[in-house]
Amino acid sequence: MQFADLVELAGFAGVSVWLKMDGERATHRWTVLLSCPDADFRYRRDVNRFDQVVRIVRDELSALPGEWSWLDDEIEDLDEFAEHYEQLGREGAIIVVDSTGEQTLRPASPAL
Repeated sequence: MQFADLVELAGFAGVSVWLKMDGERATHRWTVLLSCPDADFRYRRDVNRFDQVVRIVRDELSALPGEWSWLDDEIEDLDEFAEHYEQLGREGAIIVVDSTGEQTLRPASPAL
């Protein structure tokens, strides 16, 4: 499964997954926000690494009512996804990723 599949499957189950990679921050660059209006559930946390984001998503979703067996599937693009956004973050970008795709809030700084 790709990370985008996890986000999409969560959405089908009624849970929105929203990530922000904030290149302006020295630490806690990743923000993860989960929300499920039907379950009156909202979760937000800032962490240092993308693998922490995936763990949080899995842990929080599995605590909600529903069938979550697919959460144990391997995220095949974990390293590539993390490296892509970490690189953009190192260049100063601020990017939001959710079920609608990627939105750049601030582009990476041009190479000098």
